Amino acid sequence: MGRDAELAAVRRAVRGAGLIVAGPAGVGKTRLLDEVACDVRLRATAAMSEIPLGVMAPFLPSADSSPLAMLTAARTALRGRVVVVDDVHLLDDASAGLLHQLVHHREAVVVATLRSGERAPDPVVALWKDELLPRIELEPLGRTAVVEVLETVLGGVLDSVTADRLWTASAGNMLLLREMHFAAQWVSHGGVWSLDGPLPLSPRLVELIEAHLAAVPADERRVLELLAFGEPLDLAASEALDGLVTVTDDGLRLAHPLYGEVLRAQCPPLRKRNHQRHLASLLDDPLRVAVLRLDSGTADDPAQLLTAANIATAMGGVVLAERLARAAWSIGGGVEAARLLAYVLLFTDRPEEAEEVFAMVAADDDPIEVRTVRAMNLGWGLGRSDEAAEMDVMPAARAALLFFAGKYEEARALLSESDPGEASIIAMIDVVQGRYTGPFPVIPPNPEFALSAEMNAFSEVFVHSLHGDLAHAERLAVQAHREKAEWDSMRSSWAVSCAGLARAGGRLLEARRLLQEARPAQPFVRLCELAQVEALLGNDARGVLAEAEKHVPQGMRVYRHGLWTARIWAGGASPLEGAAEARAHSEFAAEALLLHEAVRLGRAAEVVERLHELASTITGLLVPVFAAHAEALVRNDSAGLEAVAARFEEAGFMLLAAEAAAESGNRALAGRLIALCEGASTPALATLTPLTPREREVAVLAARGLTNKEIASSLVISVRTVDNHLSNTYSKLGITTRGELALVLTDDLGGRG
Repeated sequence: MGRDAELAAVRRAVRGAGLIVAGPAGVGKTRLLDEVACDVRLRATAAMSEIPLGVMAPFLPSADSSPLAMLTAARTALRGRVVVVDDVHLLDDASAGLLHQLVHHREAVVVATLRSGERAPDPVVALWKDELLPRIELEPLGRTAVVEVLETVLGGVLDSVTADRLWTASAGNMLLLREMHFAAQWVSHGGVWSLDGPLPLSPRLVELIEAHLAAVPADERRVLELLAFGEPLDLAASEALDGLVTVTDDGLRLAHPLYGEVLRAQCPPLRKRNHQRHLASLLDDPLRVAVLRLDSGTADDPAQLLTAANIATAMGGVVLAERLARAAWSIGGGVEAARLLAYVLLFTDRPEEAEEVFAMVAADDDPIEVRTVRAMNLGWGLGRSDEAAEMDVMPAARAALLFFAGKYEEARALLSESDPGEASIIAMIDVVQGRYTGPFPVIPPNPEFALSAEMNAFSEVFVHSLHGDLAHAERLAVQAHREKAEWDSMRSSWAVSCAGLARAGGRLLEARRLLQEARPAQPFVRLCELAQVEALLGNDARGVLAEAEKHVPQGMRVYRHGLWTARIWAGGASPLEGAAEARAHSEFAAEALLLHEAVRLGRAAEVVERLHELASTITGLLVPVFAAHAEALVRNDSAGLEAVAARFEEAGFMLLAAEAAAESGNRALAGRLIALCEGASTPALATLTPLTPREREVAVLAARGLTNKEIASSLVISVRTVDNHLSNTYSKLGITTRGELALVLTDDLGGRG
């Protein structure tokens, strides 16, 4: 997998003089050559490298023959054959010379593997130096290919955090990846596979790495162990550590992440604690020092732990923040530690636990900021809105509670544009009511409540996405999601947000994957999104919708739009009913979106007038396009629908663009856009028959300029089959030439295919 270009190069080489495939150990050179149909397969080894013609032993006459007779016999045996040689750098000089002669005189086709960085016999070097054979470098697999390999082996979706860990640890080296896979403790959550515990280390993998470390003197081994527990460090490294460490801008690091895994696993417990205590006395990073003291059992300063917990919170590391805050509270951190722990529990969707902690340390003189956060937890997390409303809280918090309850004008009356935090709530009210004009206010960080930055980020993404600025919203959401290293609830929340934006952009499989991975403590929004995605893919999503209906949060009016959209696509609900409800609550942006769902479902004539009215009165970026879409359908205006498709595409809404293109009758335009929508199946697309995977594969190669014969050779199919696939493709796309095919498959040619 992931070797299509290299495999094609090897197959072309067999029809020519041959090829040298170079690369580091374990990258998959031998596996690639296993795909080559050959007459002779030879494997050079270090043990035979001192024996003249050792690798040629099967073709040699009796041992008492002269060297010339043996050389002639081997040359005769290999003449006219396809010869594969593994580890050609280990050939003895005589075998290397024979191989050179076979290639030089075009007497045999030679395909060989070579380990990069190893010294090879001069005749072997001459094969590519003298341009007798081409040489390609087999690079480690990229992340996408590593994921494909693992998902094929596991038979399911791979968790993205696990994918990152294994790709980073293996560096795309298939030998290392294979060893880690077989040593892994795999667990599946809803069909999504992840690692249970630390990176897996098989005995063979440990032996391979320990072989690299075995020659390191004891003093230098201590340096490696310190790096394993505390890299990067400002340490000096001797020549004995060449290849084991690397110098970076922030200090000395281990050259490979697996070195650290093995060193930590092999380090005796007492020595491990000594290293951690020593590092804690050296470093001046409060977060790293606190973690080292916690890990070594020497954490005795609650103020130090609390400082570290606040830093972790500000960085979005809520799992670590919770651990540090709990530790600080357990050794006398008092009310401050308890409050921080409650904040973290609130933002990781554990409102019951958060309220328990708040209640334990509550006092009549609690600061208003603390009462505010507790009220937010009661209202949002526990649905105890009346109780929250009776608490003395900050105006912005009261307004936020009113906003989520759908009491927009009451909320607006409490807010001031001059305060950035309050202005952000006004922006949310404005975007819901179709008044937003931007820009979103810049909100300075609050050192007293670091998690407020996450709240502000969610607010900004909400505003931009509902306003129709998909690119801006997605940029913010993707960045926030990437910054979360573990699958805690906060990362899950951002995954759901990214999924909704990917769905809006037509990337349905990407959206489904994100939703499958996400494990939020409160599943309602995830289930609504998943119901929409499955329905748009043409699947029965009624079960998912029914599950979402069980988790509808109380008093959270702002979530109704997502629920209505899920009901429309997964349950067959009327978009007009949903739009009417939104209009009754002055939610004009949601009304426009729901009316456009009616357009997509063939009811343009019923909503065109209201969409034109909304386009002239509210500020949503897409509302004029919605109205133009309805108008063009009512008028059966093909040119108008093509223009609508172009406007949707420019805004990034590829599925809407594909639907408008399909309705226009422009099959080439629709085909290009549908190719970006990952299996979408909606009523507007039903008139177009999508390409099969093999038809697309053939089409992409044809668009790249390959002849039918070359395509047949590359895919190992007949020329007649290629002809049939291209004929079907032209018919489906409404085109007649390869030039038009290249236009339709623009994105595939750019690397997406």
